[in-house]
Amino acid sequence: MEFKDLATKFEGLTADQVGVLAEFSKNILDDAGIFCLPYCLLSLIRDILKTEEFDLERNRLTIGSLLHIVELANELNEQCWIEHKTPFGLTGIRNDNQYVGLDNETKIIAS
Repeated sequence: MEFKDLATKFEGLTADQVGVLAEFSKNILDDAGIFCLPYCLLSLIRDILKTEEFDLERNRLTIGSLLHIVELANELNEQCWIEHKTPFGLTGIRNDNQYVGLDNETKIIAS
């Protein structure tokens, strides 16, 4: 996507707002990556739900939000495969590439 396409893709947002959202997303992926983020959140949710005094009704929205983040991270991972791009190639974040030993590769090449 070209920078000029951002206005169409994110209609209703200013360039500054798109920048803030991009920085926010970049910080999350720099920290956890698209491989670790869903795995860690699902593990956390499982552990929380196993706790005897956990109040599911009181925390339903929080659990729903965490599951939504898991879903979005998984969709981003799937997008890598659909577009034949490594996580670095798709997002510009090296964290996941380093984790799986792809270094600076941007494309997924089947052998």
